[in-house]
Amino acid sequence: MKIKQDSNNENLRDESMEEMIIENDQFLIQFPWAGNLGQWKWYYKENRVIFNEKKSKQLGYDPKQIGPIGFEFFTSKLHPDDFNKVMDNMRNHLIGETNAYEVEYRIQHKDGHYLWYYDRGTVTKRDSVGKPLIIEGIVFDITESKLVENRLRELSEKDELTNVYNRRVFYERMEKYMDMASSNPEDTFSLIMFDIDYFKKINDTYGHLAGDECLRQLANLLKADKRLHDQIFRYGGEEFFLLLPRTNLSESILVAKRIHQLIYEMEIPKVGHITVSMGVVEYMANETLDQLITRVDDLMYDAKKAGRNTIKY
Repeated sequence: MKIKQDSNNENLRDESMEEMIIENDQFLIQFPWAGNLGQWKWYYKENRVIFNEKKSKQLGYDPKQIGPIGFEFFTSKLHPDDFNKVMDNMRNHLIGETNAYEVEYRIQHKDGHYLWYYDRGTVTKRDSVGKPLIIEGIVFDITESKLVENRLRELSEKDELTNVYNRRVFYERMEKYMDMASSNPEDTFSLIMFDIDYFKKINDTYGHLAGDECLRQLANLLKADKRLHDQIFRYGGEEFFLLLPRTNLSESILVAKRIHQLIYEMEIPKVGHITVSMGVVEYMANETLDQLITRVDDLMYDAKKAGRNTIKY
């Protein structure tokens, strides 16, 4: 079944706004307990949607100024990443594959920002052959809970001191990118591992607060310099990984050299300049994660054995 999105006037009843508001009020009377929710009712055959004042105000609109609208009024405001999910969910319900239409999505406010909605509805009337005539539902604005959820997820994924991804996320992302590279050679990636030279001496000489500041400054430099899809991880102590998606060895060596120089030029209060030792590898087909980490770790320690402040690949 194709969901109607024809916005032509002939698909909308020629009603006055007053009639629409009256019908809307009658609609609300059926659900008095839901006065604090957004409510909607879709006359499918005519492609006419009515909704309560709460829903219109949530999106920044005055219901008396909108006039009769069709389903496309809402679909045009869906976040692009959520459009297919919403349409598939609705389509599956309209053809009877699910008991209800139920989905979370982002929808654009009149001012341009996006709100998170939990939306649930059901076909309440069908014709003699089972085609939908009326679909009714309610929506919750779940923006605040989504913000809290995202913040909690971020806290669980980020290293508290440096605010880069932690060791757990490193393993998760590596498995993901290894699977992608195994399926498609164009999705190859490279990995840079490095740690701060003489970090114990920095802690012993200037104190652990100064050592923490070195880690923060280094992480901030990496975040400011990284390319769009590069990902930074604190592996532990003074060790970091930089994951470079769709990047071969020769390209990653250039990235490593640039970062190496930027770190050398950085000056940290009390400590002054620091240096790092680096190992650089490109993922090899069929190697395990342990093998990959061992390979780049060995190169990093080769750099230390060679006098530190250098890169091995």
